[in-house]
Amino acid sequence: MYKPKQITTAYILAGNTNVSPSLLDVLARSHDSTIRARVAENIATPLHTLFRLLQDHDSEVRSSLAQNPAAPKSILDVLSSDESADVRLSLAENHNLPDVFLQFLSTDENPYVSHRASLTLSRLATEPQRTVAA
Repeated sequence: MYKPKQITTAYILAGNTNVSPSLLDVLARSHDSTIRARVAENIATPLHTLFRLLQDHDSEVRSSLAQNPAAPKSILDVLSSDESADVRLSLAENHNLPDVFLQFLSTDENPYVSHRASLTLSRLATEPQRTVAA
């Protein structure tokens, strides 16, 4: 699908870790949800912007936030109880997630979420350098 040049440029900038925090904040307010999602997964996105994206109405944006290795535990805590099973599933697939969140998600009411979290825990348990979170 063809995207206007401005949207393509904004999408590329939104994923760039060298972009200024102020520009990432501007891009996080885009009308295009794919741009907001790209900002949400960027490890350089400022904390206050991540918290704003946590409230985004689009579950794809929150799913992208669930994959951001720089997301603090307070954001992960909110996402682990997100109303969207897709967001919780995305979180359950995150191999950087602390074990406590994966254990919580392994008891999720949605069978796909609970199964994915259990699989992620099992896979991580076999990694030799993995340290188990208390």
